Amino acid sequence: MSTSDIGTRFTLGERDLRRIADAAQFVRGTTTGDALDAVLPGTDLARHLDFTHAALRVSAPTPEDVVADLVALGVTPCEQPPGAVRDRPGRDDVDVRVVRGEVGCGGRGLEISVLCGGVPGEGDEPSLVFRPVGDDEVLLRGVYESLLDAGLLADGGGYDKHEDVTVLHFRGERRMELTVPGQCDPLLLRHSGRPDQARRDMLHLMSGAWRTRALAVAAELGVADLLADGPRTTADLAARTGSVPDNLRRVLRFLASLGVFDVDGDSWSLTPLGALLRSDVEGSQRDLARLYGGLFYRSFGALEHTVRTGESAFTHVFGADPFDHFAVHPADARLFESAMAAATSFLKIVPAALELPAEGTVVDVAGGDGHLLGFVLQAVPGLRGVLFDRPHVMGAAREVLAGYGCGERVELAAGDFFADPVPAGGAVYLLSRILHDWDDERCAVILDNIRRAAQPGAQLVVVERPIPEAHLEPLPLAWDVHMMVNNVHGRERTLGEYRELLRGCGFELVESRPLPLDMAVLVARAR
Repeated sequence: MSTSDIGTRFTLGERDLRRIADAAQFVRGTTTGDALDAVLPGTDLARHLDFTHAALRVSAPTPEDVVADLVALGVTPCEQPPGAVRDRPGRDDVDVRVVRGEVGCGGRGLEISVLCGGVPGEGDEPSLVFRPVGDDEVLLRGVYESLLDAGLLADGGGYDKHEDVTVLHFRGERRMELTVPGQCDPLLLRHSGRPDQARRDMLHLMSGAWRTRALAVAAELGVADLLADGPRTTADLAARTGSVPDNLRRVLRFLASLGVFDVDGDSWSLTPLGALLRSDVEGSQRDLARLYGGLFYRSFGALEHTVRTGESAFTHVFGADPFDHFAVHPADARLFESAMAAATSFLKIVPAALELPAEGTVVDVAGGDGHLLGFVLQAVPGLRGVLFDRPHVMGAAREVLAGYGCGERVELAAGDFFADPVPAGGAVYLLSRILHDWDDERCAVILDNIRRAAQPGAQLVVVERPIPEAHLEPLPLAWDVHMMVNNVHGRERTLGEYRELLRGCGFELVESRPLPLDMAVLVARAR
C-alpha cells in the first residue's frame, strides 16, 4: 500500500490503515493458543478460552468512513451495535462509535472504536479479545485468577448494556480483553474495585482500633466461652455477661461482619475464627486479645511520643519499663505471661525443624516457663536440658517441664544473661524470641555470653520473626513497631542483620527455616 493509494482510495491515515491491515492478518492466521501466547507466553488456558477478535481504536470523521475503508481492505462489515460507546480508557471530548467486520471464515473479526473527530493516528495497540468456553461460574473465576497469577494487570472494564456483556481489560505482553456474557457484577467488582475503593481502604485502616477494642471486649466478657456449647440469644448473653442487650448486639454484629461470629436472627454462634477466643482451646488467643486491646492498646496511644522522642511509649504511659511494671503489677504480669504462652503454640513444631543430636545437653537461654525445652526433650529422649533464666520463673518452669514428663532430665539454673555466665557444655543452645527485645549492643552481650559457654561446632537455635528483605510483609513490620512502642530497646531485624549480628559474636548463620505466622528458626554454628 503506497501513500498515493491511500490518498485516492482511503479516508483513514496511513498509520491507522496499517494497524487495521496488520490486525486483520493476525486474526486470520492465529489460533486461540497462539493468541494467548502473544499475551502470556506459555499459559495453558487455550481449552478454556476462545479467541474471538482484535479490538483497536482509530480516528475518523464518521463511522461510515471506516466501514468504506474496511471493505477496501477485504474486511466484511457486520451489523453495527447501536449507540455511542465509551471504551477504555474513555474520552469525555470525543464521540466514540463501534464498527465491526468479519475477517475470513469462522466468525472472527475486528472491533474498531472510532474516535469521531479525533486526532488521526492517536489509537493504541490492538487488544486481543477472548471469551470463556461455557458458562460455569467456578471455571470462569478460576480462569480469571489464573490470568492475574500469570502476570496480567487489571486495566479497567465495564458492562455493555447494548450487547449484555461484561468486558474486562488487561495489560501484559499485549493488551487483552475478556468478554463474559451477562452482567457479572461480582467479577467486575473484583477486577475494577469500587469507585470509592481508596477511601474505603483508608477508612478500614483508620478504624483498626475499633476492631481491636471490639475483640478485646468480647474476650473480656467471655462471649466465646458462653457460645462453646451452642448458639445463644442476645438477651441470654447480655444476662450472663452483665451487659446492655442492644449495645452488646451491636458489638457482636460488628464482629460478625469480620467473621468472628455467625448470626441467625437473634441467635449468635461461633465461627472457627471466633473459637480462638475461647479460653479452653489449644492456642487460645483470648488473653492475647485482652492484652492487645487493653494494656498495649493504651501504650500504642503514645506512639507519636515514641516517634518524636525515642522514649518507649509503654514507659511514658505507665511510668516504668515493661518488666519493671510487671514486677509490681501482678495482674498485668499474669495477663502478659498467659498471652505470651498462647503466642508460643507454634513452638511444638520447632523440634521437627531442627537436626537435633541423639544425646547431649540442650541449654534454653531465657527459656521462661520451659515450653520449648519441653517440646525438644519430648522429641529426643536421649537429650538432657538446662533452663537458664531469672529466679522468679523457676517455679512455673518446674511445673511445666514436669508436665512434659522430662523433669528428671532438666536442671534449672537461675541467672541473668547479661551478668551471669551461661551454662557451658551444651550441644545445642536455644534462644527463642529474645534478641528482638534488645538493641544490637545488648544482643551482642547476650551472644558473646553464649559463645563463651559454647564449644566450636555447637548449634545455636534462634527463633524470631525476621523482616523479609525483598518485599514489605505487614506482620513482621507491625511487630517491629510494636517492639518500638512496648519495649525499651526492641526491634525486629532482617535475615541479613541477624547474620551480621551473629557473625560479630562468633557464630555463623547456616540456614533459616520457616515457621507459621512469619516466624522462623535461624540455625547457627559456633566458630
